[in-house]
Amino acid sequence: MAYYESICIVRPDLTTEQVEQVAARIADLITAGGGSILLNELWGRRQLSYPLKKNTKGYYIFNLVEGGGPLVANLEARLKIDEDILKYQNVRVKKAILAPSPLAPSAERANEGAGDLLLPGDEDYDVPDEYGDDVDDDDDEMM
Repeated sequence: MAYYESICIVRPDLTTEQVEQVAARIADLITAGGGSILLNELWGRRQLSYPLKKNTKGYYIFNLVEGGGPLVANLEARLKIDEDILKYQNVRVKKAILAPSPLAPSAERANEGAGDLLLPGDEDYDVPDEYGDDVDDDDDEMM
């Protein structure tokens, strides 16, 4: 099975509940076609780079999908006729990255990298000296 990233732009005049229903319809299409959703993100309402069907904003829905080629062909055929979807794109990727994307809302990325923080009072770590002790700090020797 191959991995695909699927991004859909949904009409901006829909409510949050309607956008979630559209995301659920897309998920149902994927699972009915024999695929599985590895990651689902609602990126929210964003400004578009150029107008799409007289809309300057849109809701973004991102899915990381595992499935075959016929699944993507069927998904694209169904997305093409859906009136709520302004634009879509499906791209095949070599491996699935399950980490939240940079465009995901901050609530999904809040726990990412939490173990890497250094809090005040945690100064008992050892930092290796990259240059060693033989480097002089005199600026006169550099010329």
